Parts: sequence; C-alpha cells; structure tokens
Amino acid sequence: MARIGFDDEYVSGELEKVGNALTMPINLYLIGGAAMIKYGLKAATKDIDVLFSTQREAVELVNALKRVEYHQIQSGRLMPEYKMMSATRILENRDGFRWDIFHEYVCKKLRLSSGMIKRAKPFVETGLLNVRIISKEDIFLLKSVTERDDDEDDLVMLARSGLDWETILNECVGQSRCDMICEIDLYDKLDKLRTSYGLETPISDRISMISHEQMDKWFEDTLCRELDANPMTLTDLLERFRCDEEILLPTLANLERLDMIKKINDKYTIK
Repeated sequence: MARIGFDDEYVSGELEKVGNALTMPINLYLIGGAAMIKYGLKAATKDIDVLFSTQREAVELVNALKRVEYHQIQSGRLMPEYKMMSATRILENRDGFRWDIFHEYVCKKLRLSSGMIKRAKPFVETGLLNVRIISKEDIFLLKSVTERDDDEDDLVMLARSGLDWETILNECVGQSRCDMICEIDLYDKLDKLRTSYGLETPISDRISMISHEQMDKWFEDTLCRELDANPMTLTDLLERFRCDEEILLPTLANLERLDMIKKINDKYTIK
C-alpha cells in the first residue's frame, strides 16, 4: 500500500509541535523532500529527513517526538531501501508521517560537513527548535547516495531547477574516503539522468574520469591486499574476483610495472 504525501502546512505544523515539546535548544538540518517543499520544488513529501551534528541533539528530538505521540518503527517493518539508509532512528505518527533522523552521516556515506553547514539557510525557529535548510546542491548530492523510489524524480527536479555543479563536484570529492568512494554513486546517478532524461551536466566528464580512476585504485589496492595474504595464480584471481582477463591482466601488468607485485612459479605475490 502506497504511503500518502504531506504538504507544507502539515510539515510546518509538525515542526512547531516538536519545537514546543523540546526541553533543550537544538539545531536541525532539513535535508530531503521537506527541504524541497521549502524550495518550491515539491508539493508534498512522505517523510521529513533531518540531520544533526551531535548525538545529544538527535536523542533530544527522538524524546520530543515520543512526547507528541510518535512511535519508533522496528526495522522489520521497513522496506529494504529504508534499511539501507541506516537512519539513527525512524519514527512515525498515527497519520503515517515519518521522521528519518540521521546523526552526522547519511546512509553511512555522506557526513554533515563544514561546507554543508556554511551553505545551509536559516528557515524557522519554533519553540526550542532552530531549523536550517541545506542547499539544493547538497540535497542533490545526498540523494545521489540513496535508493528510495522518489529519489530519481527528485534528482531530475533539482537538476532542472538550476544548480551550482562545481559545488556538487567539490563537495563530493571532499567527502570521499578509502571506504566510501562517493564519486561512483554520483557518476551512476548523473549517467542515469543523461540516458533516461537527456540531462547533461557540466561535471559529467570529470566525475566519470574521477570515478573510474578511483575504481582502478580500489581494485589495485584490493589485489595487493589479497596477494599479500595469499599468493595466487591467474586462474585463482579470476575466480576470486569473478572478472574477465581483459579487466584483470592490465591491472596486474600495471602493478608489475610499478614494482608492487611479482610472479613466481605462476603465482602472483606482493613484492
């Protein structure tokens, strides 16, 4: 059964209700569909996605929501795309309106960075609640790492509204780390927008190049770790990584050229 959407008046009413139920001041960053409503890009949203920089503020919001008759949703009731978001808490009221609460990171990928905080716009103060809306550019980037049903449509609306693509690219590159290459997520979404909607962006070629470079580096690093733990033949490596020789052989040749691995008795090993 499809969940219904809630308009600006409803969202504003819930923010006011929660603000009056708080026992300490908190700063809340509006990051999803509710933020898009405030930018005039959507008429309704199924939930409100919020991001906090401190765990204490997130806990205070949860407690305030419970005071105004929200209840926490157990993970077994959530659709897979919601589980993947890894929200700190998800609470729902009797109308079916949800709060997806994130502390510092969204989907365990993108964090609330100093750049995002600087670009966020003041929206409203109600009770002890100070609400700020993150920029359209940062909403776009955050939605590029999620997989909910409406996210693709939201990305299209955001892209067509006019965005500073350099800001998106710079924030994306700045967010990347060894265990999370967000350029790949962004490249995948931009490629989908291009092929499905004909939307071209001025950063497409650069993000494509960066994401492929990052994937190549990840593959090389992973190969080296595997060979350091256990020397393997070409057949072993093909089975281990489940890829074709056309992909594996150039990578092995490059690592040999860089003097990082060597081949002894048909087995590749770290040098």
